[in-house]
Amino acid sequence: MYLVADDPKKRRIRLTIEGIGRFLRSLKIGLTISVDYWISLRFVEEDSEEYDSILKKIHQRAAQRILDGCLKNGGLYIKLGQGLVSLNHILPKEYLNTLKVLQDKCLTRKPEEISKLFLEEFGALPKELFESFDEEPIAAASLAQVFKAKTKTGEDVAVKVQYIDLQDRFKGDIATVELLLDLIAFMHPKFGLKWVIQDLKGTLAKELDFINEGRNGEQCAKDLSHLSYVYVPKIHWDLTTVRVLTAEFIDGVKISETDELKKLGLDLKDVDKKLVECFAEQIFHTGFVHADPHPGNILVRKAANKKAELVLLDHGLYEELPSQVRKMLCSLWKSIVLNDHKGMRKYSAQLGVPDDYRLFCMAVSQRFVPHDKSSKTADIFELMLDKAGPKDSFRTDWNKMSPEKKAELRGFMEDMHDKVLSAYKAIPRQLLLIFRNINTVRAITKDHGGPVDRYRLMARSATRGAFVEENAPILQKLRGYWQQFVFDWKIISDNIVLAATHWYFKFLYLIGRAPDLSEITEGFRS
Repeated sequence: MYLVADDPKKRRIRLTIEGIGRFLRSLKIGLTISVDYWISLRFVEEDSEEYDSILKKIHQRAAQRILDGCLKNGGLYIKLGQGLVSLNHILPKEYLNTLKVLQDKCLTRKPEEISKLFLEEFGALPKELFESFDEEPIAAASLAQVFKAKTKTGEDVAVKVQYIDLQDRFKGDIATVELLLDLIAFMHPKFGLKWVIQDLKGTLAKELDFINEGRNGEQCAKDLSHLSYVYVPKIHWDLTTVRVLTAEFIDGVKISETDELKKLGLDLKDVDKKLVECFAEQIFHTGFVHADPHPGNILVRKAANKKAELVLLDHGLYEELPSQVRKMLCSLWKSIVLNDHKGMRKYSAQLGVPDDYRLFCMAVSQRFVPHDKSSKTADIFELMLDKAGPKDSFRTDWNKMSPEKKAELRGFMEDMHDKVLSAYKAIPRQLLLIFRNINTVRAITKDHGGPVDRYRLMARSATRGAFVEENAPILQKLRGYWQQFVFDWKIISDNIVLAATHWYFKFLYLIGRAPDLSEITEGFRS
């Protein structure tokens, strides 16, 4: 049967056999990690310093095993590993630091595979379709390689070529991962993450369709056409299929390459302001949101006005926010900025999180939300914080804390971890990828040194999105503009108070009546 089969059938037979190997490898890794946690911590006192030290080492071993497995299995496993990195609000830092190399991992295939895929898709070889086609890829990721080529009309293009076996092994690999997550949930109930793969399954299927990616890119370009600093490469549809995407080649600098951006004479504050506003426009206004804006998918080049221009790449993964959900998110963000706990409670409940709304708001905005002053009941955050900020226990070296205090803090952190997971399970599935977008943008601006107030920029866009619709009646637009004015005034007044407080303490320091502000800042950081 194998000998007389054509190439696609032979490939499927080989993949079935190889799939057994990937399954056994993955099963071994999953069992090894689970047993490692169980045995290594079995006789260790949970409240001891030894427990923390051993746990970190186990995290590191587990992360390395997962990384090795992803690299050996390739394809969708790398994509799933990248998905784990985006869960940085849940996973320990040992996992994040180890698995983040998957974001830019280059796994190349042999040139013969590229030729076979082109013959299957176009019935012709790359050299027959293009004037020139560089065989060495300029980039590679979990699903495809990118090659530079020149069309018959002389245009430079980037040709994204999917790995030839991904479509055939998709269902088998997904089933394997689901089984492993079931095993993990059985052995470690608190770490049940099967709900994550349920959401990724649909999005991965879309990412494997490059025609869908091309259409997403065109929709993005249309939605953001009013932002002159955003550019989306044009698609060459005559050279595009489900597994091959040909787009305009753009020469730019990855947004994460800070030194290169400075060499171009670009202002990081300008870059980050445009980055935040660009994706805030999608989240709070168009509702069609790029769900994978990691640094490799965002290039920066100098525009004609010598300012930064953002080039958005890889439009395979998008999330469409229903208008109702988008408005709830806008209103929630506005409530967070105005410290309106009634509004936060209301819109959190509408988004599926009726309990622990304050924790949910912190997860959404990635910023501390002060306690509701009108409430007479305490909450778990008062264990860590008071009106002045972090309590003394959090400025004290961990080794000096009593066993009781350590146990109390661990209990708090475990409780918060469980509640974060519960909140993320409860919210509409569309918001998971939205939060991934927000988190990725935050990480980029943080790496740039945080030159802009990302929180305020997003909140300003959200306020406008909560009330101003493109085709809204004039009265509704006026109401929106008024709300925008109220919000801006709130921000301005807060900044005035902060500035006045700063200069007041500086004056007291100069006359010897207060400590140096740098000492206060260092105290809070510690």
